Amino acid sequence: MEIIKKYESFHDWYLMGVAADLDVGEVELRLLFDNKKDHARLVFKGASRCLVNDFLIQNIISSMEVLTDFEANEYKRALDALDSSYSWGRNKPRKNIAAITATLGAELFIEFDSLAVETTVQ
Repeated sequence: MEIIKKYESFHDWYLMGVAADLDVGEVELRLLFDNKKDHARLVFKGASRCLVNDFLIQNIISSMEVLTDFEANEYKRALDALDSSYSWGRNKPRKNIAAITATLGAELFIEFDSLAVETTVQ
């Protein structure tokens, strides 16, 4: 997705928080850049599954990628991780999967339909 490329895959941004709302089908990430001034709010809409591993007091993103090629090995690995945690999601129509890797701390997989990004500078 172009918006993620614009922010260089959010490399070296801090993941400050994760919120999930099953009723509205959204997963929200709050990010802070290393300069402590730039903030971002990412809202994954139509989110059906989210897996977070190793969330720490400090979480630094290495990269964020949206996987859309259902036949790619990266997509299959992400789908397997979600299927292992959410057995009821198997065999449903495929969706985008955001794969967030860490330099330190949390790594995530988020299955979703669309993404909105809001940024602010303080």
